[in-house]
Amino acid sequence: LVSLVDLGRQWFMSNRGLGDVKETPRHTAFCAHAILGKEDMLIVPDATKDDRFKDNPLVLGWPNIRFYAGAPLLCPEGYKLGTLCVIDDKV
Repeated sequence: LVSLVDLGRQWFMSNRGLGDVKETPRHTAFCAHAILGKEDMLIVPDATKDDRFKDNPLVLGWPNIRFYAGAPLLCPEGYKLGTLCVIDDKV
């Protein structure tokens, strides 16, 4: 996925495997956590065991996210605009 994140949602600029989904609310977005973190990359090996995500509707229902890895996309000025990420329904 390639996503952009604003105050209320994340937009999928490119996606593979999510069908026609074009956006999700920011409060359910794994990518929002990736851009707020201080690390270069956010890796969630099993979302069902991570307190930040275990009750997330994207984990409890479709697309049944288990694994997430996302790296922030930065503009030339250093602002984090979104992420390049991978999700999977397998651990």
